[in-house]
Amino acid sequence: MHTQRLVLRHGLLSDAPFILSLLNQPSFYRYIADKGIYTEQQAEQYIQKAFIDGHQQQGFGPYIVANKHGDALGMVGLFQRDALAVPDIGFAFLEQYTGKGFAYEAAAKLLSVYEGKFPQIAAIADVDNSVSHGLLNKLGFTVCGKAVLNKDGTALVVFIRDSGH
Repeated sequence: MHTQRLVLRHGLLSDAPFILSLLNQPSFYRYIADKGIYTEQQAEQYIQKAFIDGHQQQGFGPYIVANKHGDALGMVGLFQRDALAVPDIGFAFLEQYTGKGFAYEAAAKLLSVYEGKFPQIAAIADVDNSVSHGLLNKLGFTVCGKAVLNKDGTALVVFIRDSGH
């Protein structure tokens, strides 16, 4: 998938160093979670499970977001969580690439590709992550409440976007 500035592509095991950096940023720990991925081997296992198996088994999953030069900037994708009836969109970018519109551009492209495949798409965000809240509002999501989806018992804001938005 291509946008004006970006390429959304399937994850490869060779993306392990990038995934390791992305998942171990302070902002990822703060707003998403500590995924317990601390080595390149663990990152490869995560890529296999989330990026490769997810697409093969569900028909959707995360994508690597790269610039036109092929440099990985972040990830965006659809995820199916046990606690949610519909897939939810998620995104994370290396801190040096935030605030430049890349997350919006990548998420808007992903939503356009999956348009009509699900009655709704959800999104979840940390209560304090006002940047993600603003991005989700710009993408047409509305707050529908809060839910506890993580083991730590923290409530997250749940957003919903109707298909055909």
